[in-house]
Amino acid sequence: MKQYFAAIIEDDPSYAAYLEECLARYSAERECLFHIRTYGRAEAFLADSRSIDDMVFMDVDLGDGWMDGLGAARVLRERGSMAVLFFITNMPQYAPSGYEVDAIDYCIKPINYNSLSVKLDKAVRVLGQRQGIPVRIKTKEGLRVASSSDLLYIEVKGHNLMFHTAQEVICSYGGLSDRERELQTREFARCSASVLVNLRYVTGLHGDEITVGTERVKIGRSRKKEFLTRLNQYLGG
Repeated sequence: MKQYFAAIIEDDPSYAAYLEECLARYSAERECLFHIRTYGRAEAFLADSRSIDDMVFMDVDLGDGWMDGLGAARVLRERGSMAVLFFITNMPQYAPSGYEVDAIDYCIKPINYNSLSVKLDKAVRVLGQRQGIPVRIKTKEGLRVASSSDLLYIEVKGHNLMFHTAQEVICSYGGLSDRERELQTREFARCSASVLVNLRYVTGLHGDEITVGTERVKIGRSRKKEFLTRLNQYLGG
């Protein structure tokens, strides 16, 4: 199952909730999964953003005295984010400005789900061109193939090699170093002798532990400095 990280920046809580409902409906219809973060202000989004979002739904007018969506989108692009960007607005005259920040489309309020689903199909096609490499995993049942972009982390456990995704843990065998070499040009880094982490799913740092997706993973003492350097490089720090 494909999964996507999405951010909604909308100062109207009821409309933000409606967009979440639309994404949930799309997920059910297309058999995918959205991890959604919602913000009422662009400043809060930018303060929290670590360039892991696949899609960003940005309201243009976020209230007097606050950064507007166009300004926030410019900052996002300056940081190097390649997120698929949708502008949400009831002011179609702002549409031409979206081309400055490579917005994929405008969603004019009130948003119709059927129209939005067509736009989401387009976004998914764009993201599909950026997906990771196929990873071949040998199991007792036979050969499995997973996308590297779906792997949260790979862990050595006893004599087994465990491939963690958001949906399941695939039990295999082999050496972690071989997988590290296979994925070295991707977004993976060793946080310990026994764990190889997909950096795009690191959502928290807690002393000697990191949050990967919804799980806590320990950082090895001998690997900590190198891992944090890689993580900071990935986050643009």
